[in-house]
Amino acid sequence: MLFSSTQRRLLIKRTLGASALGAAAPSRQTFAETIAAIRIDTAHQSEAQQSGFKTIQFPRDHGAHPDERIEWWYLTGWLDADTGIQATIFRVRLGRARQSAWGSNQWLMGHAALVRRGWSKLIHEQTAWRSVKHVAEFSETDLNIMMPGWRFVREADGRIAIDIEQGRLGLKLRCRPRGAPLLQGQQGYSQKGPAAGQFSHYYSQTQLHVEANLHLDGKALSIDRSSNFAAAWFDHEWSSSLLSADAAGWDWFGLNLLDGQSWMAFRIRDRQGAELWRSEAGLVMQSLEQWRSSASGANYPVSLRVKGKFGPLVLKALVQDQEIDARASTGNRYWEGAVMAYNDQGDLIGRGYLELTGYDRPMRL
Repeated sequence: MLFSSTQRRLLIKRTLGASALGAAAPSRQTFAETIAAIRIDTAHQSEAQQSGFKTIQFPRDHGAHPDERIEWWYLTGWLDADTGIQATIFRVRLGRARQSAWGSNQWLMGHAALVRRGWSKLIHEQTAWRSVKHVAEFSETDLNIMMPGWRFVREADGRIAIDIEQGRLGLKLRCRPRGAPLLQGQQGYSQKGPAAGQFSHYYSQTQLHVEANLHLDGKALSIDRSSNFAAAWFDHEWSSSLLSADAAGWDWFGLNLLDGQSWMAFRIRDRQGAELWRSEAGLVMQSLEQWRSSASGANYPVSLRVKGKFGPLVLKALVQDQEIDARASTGNRYWEGAVMAYNDQGDLIGRGYLELTGYDRPMRL
């Protein structure tokens, strides 16, 4: 989802510059986060530490990690049985900082998308800013990010507050955790390739209770506020060495199952389309249906049969055209869409989001 070197130069030329955030936000901690630090499993501790992994600590690691090259805070969810939402902020470190008020090497970018059953395609908005004090800034001690029209913050009660006014979309989301953050991989060490150094720090907050107010083209958009189908998923990842040079992209999904469980899984594909890495042993992803984008020409597997920790399950897209053209911000096209999960008997057992990258061209992170 991040951009190529040529697109970086174009973005830098046309975007504001500035310094990173000065004052850090005050530390806040919920009951679920009273453990000061969480250590990874002993069998993996040495390898993880050698790779550069650092033990995840809350609430500090809800905040930004500007020494790492790439980072994202990623909300996906269903607001009722017919409405899907995505809201993401990316942070990227590019080059060296300059000693000036406008010389920060930190960049913030935002993606927001809305889709509804019966629509022909999703609606997507995006933005990009260099980190500028009082304009586009972030905290390193807790989740607190803002840029024009955008705000992501963790409130005193632990809720994730997201406010976006961008283009056609107006989103006000309040997401309440039901438990402690889920550390992905080996206690937050999420390997992304055959080398130990190809990894991210990664945790999720799943089965979030979500309250939403939506506006489209300045008009309120109604949702079913009594729907028991509503649930959100919030990811936070950061890394300086994420993918192998042979990697082209990934297939990822995060599912909130109706029985209260959650499942995240992914596979990394090489440039020939073969599997390079997978998030769990025994994970199988089989394409059942492809959709071809008339805009990019990419063929996306928008229906998958998946088997691993759970399953077998069949994932089906709410709408086929959920391709995001992010060339004006992070520089890539990718498919990120609301999906429903069914068992082999055809029963609906969950909902979530599916992300498909590197299908029009290899990803460059």
